[in-house]
Amino acid sequence: MREVRRVAVEDYLSTIYRLEEVFGVARTVDISAELGVKPATVTKVLRKLSEQGYVTWSRFRGFKLTEAGLRAVRPLIRNHRICEHFLHVLGFNLLEAHVYAHYMEHLPQVIIDGIHRFLGSPKLCPHGNPIPGEGVAELRARPLKDLGVGEEATVVGFRGELRTYLAEALERGLTIGSRVKVLAKTKGGLMVEVGGREQYLSMKVAATIMTVTPGS
Repeated sequence: MREVRRVAVEDYLSTIYRLEEVFGVARTVDISAELGVKPATVTKVLRKLSEQGYVTWSRFRGFKLTEAGLRAVRPLIRNHRICEHFLHVLGFNLLEAHVYAHYMEHLPQVIIDGIHRFLGSPKLCPHGNPIPGEGVAELRARPLKDLGVGEEATVVGFRGELRTYLAEALERGLTIGSRVKVLAKTKGGLMVEVGGREQYLSMKVAATIMTVTPGS
C-alpha cells in the first residue's frame, strides 16, 4: 500500500481495534473523529485495507478487523499498553500516558519486553484494558451507560482508551476512583453527579467508562 504509510495503516488498525472493544464495530464517523481526518479519507483508506484482507465491512453497521487484521495489530496494542503502564507509573495522567505511548510503542521489542518485566508483567493497562498476550484479563465492570437512574458506582477503567472520549471524561472530573451517580437518562446521554457537580455525558462517552457498583 504505497500511498498510505505503514504507521498510518497501524493507526487505522489500532483505532478499529479500540472501537470494537467498546462498540463491537468501528464506524467511519468514529474513526474520523479519533484520527482527526475527513470521513472521505477514512473511507478511501479502509477500502484499501479491505482489499488487503485486514478489515471487513457490513452495510449499516461498520468495519471489523479480520483475523489477519487482528494478527497485525495485536503486537502493537500490546506494546502500546505496556508503554502506557510505564508512563502512568512515571506520573503521567491517563490521557498523557495514552498520547505519549504512541511515541514509544515502536521501540525495539527487547526494550518493551524489559519494561513489561520491570513492571511486574501486568495484564492490564492503566485504563483497565487487557494487554494482548497476557491471558484473559477483563475488568468485572459495567459501562456507565448501562446504569439505571439513581444508581451509584465507582469508575474503574476506560474501555478502548479512545482519545476523544477519554479527554471528555477527564475534563468532566471522571477518573479512576471517581464516584458517580446517574441522575437522568435520555436516548443521547446521561446526566450524572460526580465530585458534587452535575455533568452531561454523551452515550458514546458513557459507553467507554467502566464502573462497579457497591456489592458487585
